Amino acid sequence: MNQCLPRSRHARTPVWSALRLVLVGLVFAAGLSLAGCGGDSSDSGTTATALGDAVSTTVKTVSMSPDELGNAIVATWTEAMQKLTALLESKPEVAEVRGQIEQLKEEYVAKLVELGRKREALSASDKAQVGLSTAAALRAAADETWYTEYTALYQHYSAGDQDFATLLASFNILTQYAEFDLLKQQAPAEATRLGIE
Repeated sequence: MNQCLPRSRHARTPVWSALRLVLVGLVFAAGLSLAGCGGDSSDSGTTATALGDAVSTTVKTVSMSPDELGNAIVATWTEAMQKLTALLESKPEVAEVRGQIEQLKEEYVAKLVELGRKREALSASDKAQVGLSTAAALRAAADETWYTEYTALYQHYSAGDQDFATLLASFNILTQYAEFDLLKQQAPAEATRLGIE
């Protein structure tokens, strides 16, 4: 029985490694694709706290810079990830928590789509700056304690129900809901479902 434990741990490691590579690739691709764009500036209407222990996002009609919008996107994602890890902290049975996790995802999809609509109203150069700000903050998040907890929880659940593991993994790339071109490319059915054209 002890011999099976390391083998299953190794079986999960490539899956998680692949997910981390996908996240890094998405962040890098978004930064590169947006870096070369140009245009005039425009305002958005979202405020959010900076990354920290108690991250909260508040949508208001306040003018924000592209960096602030990028930080708001990451703060929203961070808040979703922290709520996810809190729900899974005691490692409940999948049947007990699946509905709550699905509802949590939909709640944050809606918030990120709203931020994405604000991003869409920006000039090309400002969109590029949002992408660069988002990418930098996402890279920094990999060292956070809550992200390490998320990784461990994903590994715990990935040995069982694969649909649930996929749901957990989808939280890792929620920021794509704020970047419509990326969402349309990677999840066209989701873009259609949300009325993003």
